[in-house]
Amino acid sequence: MPYFVELQPQHLDELTDFCNGNFEFHSGQFEAEILQRRIFDDPDHSPDHAFLLRDNGKTIGFMVGVLRGNEGWLKLFAVDREHRRSGIGSMMLEELEVLFRSGGAERVRILNSSPYYFMPGLDPRYTEAFCFLQSCGYNLERYVHNMAVDLTTDDFDTAQAESRLAKNGFKIRRLEPEEEQTFYEWMLGTWSQNWTTEACNSLKNTPVTTFIALDSRDNIRGFATYDVTMFRGGFGPTGVEESLRGLGIGKVLFLRCLRDMKVCGYQRCEIGWVGPISFYAHTACARICATFMQGSKVL
Repeated sequence: MPYFVELQPQHLDELTDFCNGNFEFHSGQFEAEILQRRIFDDPDHSPDHAFLLRDNGKTIGFMVGVLRGNEGWLKLFAVDREHRRSGIGSMMLEELEVLFRSGGAERVRILNSSPYYFMPGLDPRYTEAFCFLQSCGYNLERYVHNMAVDLTTDDFDTAQAESRLAKNGFKIRRLEPEEEQTFYEWMLGTWSQNWTTEACNSLKNTPVTTFIALDSRDNIRGFATYDVTMFRGGFGPTGVEESLRGLGIGKVLFLRCLRDMKVCGYQRCEIGWVGPISFYAHTACARICATFMQGSKVL
């Protein structure tokens, strides 16, 4: 008889292997450190909303959710290949929905649990998951895209572009750890809370994985970050103050991140939840690599 076990940090190595063995389109991208950051480092994480499902001592499925205000988020889930279409997914989802409802949730959303997310929605290549969610009453309503950049084909040199910016009083450099408070205040005053959280999480990386644009008075006016959402090599968020757009600042910030990833040994960058598709295509020959479906269910 299957039984639930509360997901705890000591299960991360086991969960890593389970995910790499059951997410065929993301196999090899799961790591214990990534799971720790996206699940347990989330300040909204509750032990009640993350569990393994076991049978005879073997994990046959898991589900991780998070409650933010009056909305629940289905953050990550999978059923072992050999146990699919046997009611395991329904058993887990029903359990999580009951917990969400008792916590005051009015709606459950799928996977795009910003600012701590693995994927910005459901990859429809996971056909069984697509059919499962539809059968459980979830409406898949909106498409978003990720784009990929091959880091092996360019050196992403920005020397000339940075020289031009310097003549107008702008400089681009890596964010320093001691600038955390200043950066946090600028982010929160300029962008959303979710972007603020995501970008500030880059200060936990060594080195810091955010680059900033400063004006002649050393005021922060733009930023770009990576390795704070999704998996390793994930780019974003990024932004430049509206009054300074069109000067090439955003392009240089993006390319500095790509060059940094290349130096770190990454061969590929994946830009998550892309807005300006043409910008990334023209700037770094980025190509759409995955499409995700966002959706929800009213409880």
